[in-house]
Amino acid sequence: MAEETKLEKKRYDSLMKITRTMGGAALSGAVPTPTLELAKQLGISIADAWMCFDIYKAYFDKELSKQDLARMMQTTGVIVLGGGLAGYVGIRLAQALLSEILEQIPIANSIITGIAFGSSTFIIGLAWLAIVEQSYFAREADEA
Repeated sequence: MAEETKLEKKRYDSLMKITRTMGGAALSGAVPTPTLELAKQLGISIADAWMCFDIYKAYFDKELSKQDLARMMQTTGVIVLGGGLAGYVGIRLAQALLSEILEQIPIANSIITGIAFGSSTFIIGLAWLAIVEQSYFAREADEA
């Protein structure tokens, strides 16, 4: 299989993982869960993390280890990854608060929180895909 075709398959598989996770996050976000919002956020966060691990595995055909993560942080910059993590936590907490506030308006709550949860998972997936792909290209260049 040509290198370009393998890369296209990795991208396609990763985008499918992102899309599936985004759909699950949107549906989970749309379901009203009075007083259980933080538990729902935790579940969605775990699904997001799983998506990121799956994307890494699609590119490198192995599980993400601490050493691999450290190498990726050197390649992409610790500030970007650290800032992204802080932003992620902030987004998820804001979504939990928004959902609790909108709990009084059922239809609006479901639509708005579903869109918010799905779109944030989609953006996180694309950002992680860019980081993994940059690391993949760096590794390919080192091996060449």
